[in-house]
Amino acid sequence: MKSVILVMTKVTIITLASLFSLGAYASEHSEGLTCESKKQTIETQIDYAKKNNNSHQVQGLEKALHDVNNYCSNDKLEEKYNKKIQEKTDKVVERTQELNQAKTKGNEHKIAKQQAKLADAEKELNEAKAELAKFYQELKLR
Repeated sequence: MKSVILVMTKVTIITLASLFSLGAYASEHSEGLTCESKKQTIETQIDYAKKNNNSHQVQGLEKALHDVNNYCSNDKLEEKYNKKIQEKTDKVVERTQELNQAKTKGNEHKIAKQQAKLADAEKELNEAKAELAKFYQELKLR
């Protein structure tokens, strides 16, 4: 009897944990870049979960939808995207300095390594800029 209760308790805890984490994940990682597109994406996921009788997923997604409706603002999202660009820009500056230091030391292996790191940082910066551009594009379409 104790083992059954223990198993049921573990199942309940796991279910609740996954339910809340799904809601948080869905509200943060919805495909859309604006609040409206995030809302539409979550609503589509809710419809799909309902069609598949996945009540736990529906609950988590409804919480995510509630969070988007109550806490999402395009101004905050724009600020978040701009902050990300600033962080990536800072990283490019840092990687450029590291590459210059490697060049002054003349170690070809370190130069190549720093060039690769700089290329990665530049790629991430370009992705962040593209994300902001898509955000602005979505805002225009509304």
